[in-house]
Amino acid sequence: MERVNHILSNPCYHQYLQKIADAESGRYYCKHPLEHLLTVARLTYLLLIEKGNPFISREIAYAAGLLHDIGRWQEYENGTDHAEYSAELAGQILVQAGFTTSESNIIKHAIARHRSNYYTSPENSLLGKLLNKADKLSRLCFNCSTKIGCNKIDVQPHKEELLY
Repeated sequence: MERVNHILSNPCYHQYLQKIADAESGRYYCKHPLEHLLTVARLTYLLLIEKGNPFISREIAYAAGLLHDIGRWQEYENGTDHAEYSAELAGQILVQAGFTTSESNIIKHAIARHRSNYYTSPENSLLGKLLNKADKLSRLCFNCSTKIGCNKIDVQPHKEELLY
């Protein structure tokens, strides 16, 4: 997990997390701190294991999960698609962490297509689909104090009970 730890210590990564925190400081509903990103990373890897996929490594799954929302602040600022922007921002961090071009492309493709509108798309990879599923599973809505009034509660898998 050496390369994952390089991501976690990357100054740009911390800068993006701070920008997200600043943009979400007044947000009432779900936020996107490091804990969310780490939960998505862990769940993505768990889902890969359950699928019996030996081709995508733990480091690739974790990198995708940790980087999947790093461009969210830009969506708040000007409406840019956070998934595509996160993939763009992830490129340099992945290079600095030591991921190969091939690995980086797999990770960036999954990040760019982790939103629900790509879930059933044939363009989406297994990693992108599982990243999307992990993102949804990461929210413990059944235990949330702000679920009343949430416009996403009806589509969340954990709206009534824990599944993962």
